[in-house]
Parts: sequence; structure tokens; C-alpha cells
Amino acid sequence: MNTLRYLLGIFVLPLMVACQKNEPVTPSFDVKTSKLEYNKGDSVTFSINGYADIISFYSGEPGKEYRYKDRIESADAKLNLNITTQVLFGAQADNLHLMYSTDFNNTYSTDGIKAATWTDITNRFTLCSAAAGAVGVATVSGDVDLSDLPVSGKPIYFAWKWIGQESTSAALGGRTWRITVFNLFNKTPGGNASIASVTSAGWLAVDVLNTANKWTIQTTTPFLFFAPASTLLPSEDWAISRALFPTAVTPDAGTGIKGYLDKVKDFKYAFNSPGVYTVTFIAKNTNNLGLKEIVKEFTITVK
Repeated sequence: MNTLRYLLGIFVLPLMVACQKNEPVTPSFDVKTSKLEYNKGDSVTFSINGYADIISFYSGEPGKEYRYKDRIESADAKLNLNITTQVLFGAQADNLHLMYSTDFNNTYSTDGIKAATWTDITNRFTLCSAAAGAVGVATVSGDVDLSDLPVSGKPIYFAWKWIGQESTSAALGGRTWRITVFNLFNKTPGGNASIASVTSAGWLAVDVLNTANKWTIQTTTPFLFFAPASTLLPSEDWAISRALFPTAVTPDAGTGIKGYLDKVKDFKYAFNSPGVYTVTFIAKNTNNLGLKEIVKEFTITVK
């Protein structure tokens, strides 16, 4: 028995070493379908011939497109923001400002704010208005396109900046502001995709001037508000969001339909929505010395 094992080792070991030294060969892979037009819900049969170690399938549907397999950012989406604000009491104008930055260094301090470049975009929105001393009605500002703001590869930060001027009385001082809605989202061909809300934007308060005043961030309505405790002295206070990545996307993924130990067989798939889809099959042979692959594509029309 030991002699047999020894002899087998003599023959098998060189074969294993030889295999390890050979680069993989190009897959002998082909795939066909009987037609290129189907009705939604039809079972589409893809006939597979030849051999490959691994076969993957991209249906061409949103999130399953081979052309986007390496994409981590998208320029297809339109960044939008809608807000709801309410102003109360006081008399000063222009207390509230909505700012954004793409170079804030994530240091939530006065120095961190000063080190960044901030741009005021308040005039893109409709803020609540009310007579001095009055309680304004919560005002909805419709969806505002901010797709010109993101910079590729950089996060974006939003901030609410409250500025109060010196005054002789509370009645003539800075006003209270409530932010009850802050919905940041992407508009895409497939629908809207939420990025952050007033409760998930990760606001952090930074006091710049006049420590008696600061933003209040809570989990109940109003979620974010500034009610000045001191209006006789100048004040500057910020509420800054976490880093937001509006252009970031998850790379599209294929479906594995054959592994190393699986047999090659036909593949069936059903499209549930009408459209024109670029269907992609990726056949790979691979080992520790390299990888060879073949890409086969079809344009399938689903009615």
C-alpha cells in the first residue's frame, strides 16, 4: 500500500506542478437565445455551450448593468433639497442662512469653520416670513435642484448659520427659527433616493460667538431649532451636518450562474418590466497565474 502511494505521488505531483505553471486558457464559451424580443414575464432561455470555470450574468436592469460594474460615482442623479422653516418672535431680519461646503475638514469647531470655504445658498429657498414679534406659519420650500454643488470625490456638508446683531431689547433682537423638514435626495430615472433628513443629517452645534445661544437638536418636533437666550449681544451659531456623499453609488453586481464545481447548463431569466436591456454574460477561467475571460452581450427588447 505504501509503495502504491509512493508511485502515485511520483506521477501525480509533476502533473500538479505542471498545471500550476500553466496560465489559464481562454474559455470555450458561447451563449445564444432564440429571439431578441419578449413580453414581460416571459421566461427567456439562454443556451450555453462550451466551458468556463465561472460564469456571471448581468440582466441590464437598473443595478445590474455590466457597464457600471466599477462605478462608484454617478452623474445621472440630480441632487435636490426641500425644507420647511418657521420664524417666531423677535424683529431682526436675515438671522438665518443655509450654507454648504465641500472642503470642511470634519472639525466641528470655530477654527474648523473658519478653515473651510462656505457658500450661502439661502436665496435658492423660500423661508418663512412674519411681522416683527409674530409667529409665522410653517413654510414649505419646494424641491430645489442643487446638482451643481457636489464635487467629484468629495463629501458635501450643509450648515445652518444663525447671526444675531446687538439689540436694546428682546423684542428688537434676533428671531427664533425652526427647521422641521430637511429632505436631501437624488432624483434618478428610477425614482427618488433619500440621502439625509432633518433627523439623519447628523447635525452638530458649534458656538462661535455668545455662548448663551446655541442650536437645539432633538428627536421630536421641532427637530432642529434656534431660540436665542441672549439677544442683547451679537451672536453667531452653526449647526453643521455630517459628511454627505450625494454622488456615491454602489457598483452594479452580476449574478453568478456557474461556479468551479457546477456543470454548464442553460440559464433562464424573466424580465418583469418593459424596456431595452443590454444583457451581459462574463465567462472566466482563472488560477493563481492569471485570468482569461470572454464577454458576450445581447440587446433584449421586452414589451
